[in-house]
Amino acid sequence: MNYAGLEASAKTIRCLAIDAIEKAKSGHPGLPLGCADIGAYLWGEVMHHNPEELSWLNRDRFVLSAGHGSMLLYSLMHLAGYGVTLDDIKSFRQFKSNTPGHPEYGWTPGVETSTGPLGQGLGNAVGMALAGKRHSAKYNKEGFPVMTSRIFCLVGDGDLMEGLSYEVCSLAGHLKLNNLILIYDCNKISIEGSTDICFTENIRGRFESQNWAVIESEAHDFDSLKNAFDQAENVRLEENKPVIIVMNTTIGKGAPQKQGTNKCHGAPLGTDEAAAAKEAMGVTEDFYVDPNAVAYFEERRKVWKAEHEEWKKLFTAWGKAYPELKEDWEITFRRQLPDNCFKNLPHFEVGESIATRNAANTVLNAILKDVEYVVSGSADLGSSTMTMIKDNSVISSDNYLGYNVQYGIREHAMGTMINGMYLFGGVLPICGTFLAFSTYMTPSIRMAALMRIPSIFLFSHDSIFVGEDGPTHHPVEHLTNLRLMPNVNVMRPADPEETKIAWEIALKSKTSPSVIITTRQKVPVIDYSKYESCKNAEHGAYVIKKEKNKNIDLIIMATGSEVFPSLQVAELLEKEGYSVRVVNFFSSMLFERQSEEYKESVLPAAIKKRLMVEAGMSTYWYKYIGSDGDHVSVDRFGISAKAEDLAKVFGINKENIFQKAKDLIKA
Repeated sequence: MNYAGLEASAKTIRCLAIDAIEKAKSGHPGLPLGCADIGAYLWGEVMHHNPEELSWLNRDRFVLSAGHGSMLLYSLMHLAGYGVTLDDIKSFRQFKSNTPGHPEYGWTPGVETSTGPLGQGLGNAVGMALAGKRHSAKYNKEGFPVMTSRIFCLVGDGDLMEGLSYEVCSLAGHLKLNNLILIYDCNKISIEGSTDICFTENIRGRFESQNWAVIESEAHDFDSLKNAFDQAENVRLEENKPVIIVMNTTIGKGAPQKQGTNKCHGAPLGTDEAAAAKEAMGVTEDFYVDPNAVAYFEERRKVWKAEHEEWKKLFTAWGKAYPELKEDWEITFRRQLPDNCFKNLPHFEVGESIATRNAANTVLNAILKDVEYVVSGSADLGSSTMTMIKDNSVISSDNYLGYNVQYGIREHAMGTMINGMYLFGGVLPICGTFLAFSTYMTPSIRMAALMRIPSIFLFSHDSIFVGEDGPTHHPVEHLTNLRLMPNVNVMRPADPEETKIAWEIALKSKTSPSVIITTRQKVPVIDYSKYESCKNAEHGAYVIKKEKNKNIDLIIMATGSEVFPSLQVAELLEKEGYSVRVVNFFSSMLFERQSEEYKESVLPAAIKKRLMVEAGMSTYWYKYIGSDGDHVSVDRFGISAKAEDLAKVFGINKENIFQKAKDLIKA
């Protein structure tokens, strides 16, 4: 072990963190100073990675779940050769800098996931570990260990306080994800002071009860670090468990007046304290990089490159020995859909009535017949949300090759884990629960949207038509909440045929998460021979029924299960001599991405009388209905009753839609 190189690297991390944060006049110096030794040892001596090929599929992944400590990561990336320059570090937290305040996936090459909301990175890491175990089980053969990637995740007290951490760590232990090593920055300090004010649990007891191996280490001693990581490697393999290393750290290590206190957590050290900290390290210049650290990592890069070259030779030999697996590998990691997967989908007959949740399952299984890399799951609701796919096989610690994950009643975990699975590569994940419970998953949906990754969320039981389960299970505001998030494609198909379009869009998406909303109740299959093709749903909103003549008296806009009664109402109004257009608002996000000419062709600005029909809140739709329009909606919580009774109470039925429409025309 090169003590001099490691010490120089830790010193460099501390100096760069201090100066970058001082120059930015904002940031979090406590973690980078406290974890500098851990970072230097982990990146230098433990991880298998190659900054020359960031997409190496068998690289070890590092997730900084405590994303506020981003200067630890950027300093390491600078030293290790990941393309983060000294100028980047000098531009820490500045506009369009390569070094934003929290690590951002897709922005800084080498960042494995966006982190900041505490617990989310940890959940992503668990998802990555599950994807890695799945690939190991599928591709590794005797003498050919082509997938041995480990996931290292650094968490702080805040991550472990978040409820999400309990969910994901429970599942990681249950699934025996022994490729996951958690590094706990145990500095016993949070923003408001000592963690003793709110966080006094027995961490060892907690993780051992969740089937983890627990190791303790002194974070500022390289011999102790070596022993801890060596032990972790042995224990994870021998005991077949994920590992947490409890690192006893000093927050702000080296800052003479502020170390060990909350004063160095989330603010610059200040000019005098920064100078004193650097002086104690024998440094007077700004943005100091120790030559010994540069030399150390130059040598390490040679080792990493050689390791990668050996893996490539192994991979080539494996491909020759197992050509079918090699072909599958290529398809899987490209997430390549078969050319004909959307050509032989089930046809739903006019006259049938089918819940779109059932139709969604039938369609999905038809699409996935020859697709191996899609993994589905639910929060203990697979039989209700209809998320079960293929042969219904379940992933377990004895079978990582199943296609379905039983997350248990852990919506938080489910959402963040599917993001991690996608980020690892070679998996396209789907998960589902009731729409009313989607709020448990809002943080992970938001992170998927922010990272521009196409995770798929299937939410069933989409309205008051859930019925007797009552207001706790009746989604009201949820559609609005989801639609208000940027880059989230919320699709609410009107019938089983349109459900096919939703799945095609979701499975082909590259940069947006998809949310497919389905019904519990049966809905009629629409007779598209009488109307416009549902293929037009690709545009987000489309004219499903044209007006009788050029003088449009009313535009009815509707989504999901409310489209069919809206069509019926339009026909009744036309019998009375009115000219009515019906617009199916399948996806407002897709509609907003259309040209202004297309949007005008669907919703002519001159037509002011517009009626929006949706069994959800009206708030979102005022942009489209304007001050002269009206709505049939649900703007209060539901009540326990039969669905047909609720339709009358809330007016989500043909009779009320007709009356509202007629009143609006005559207004």
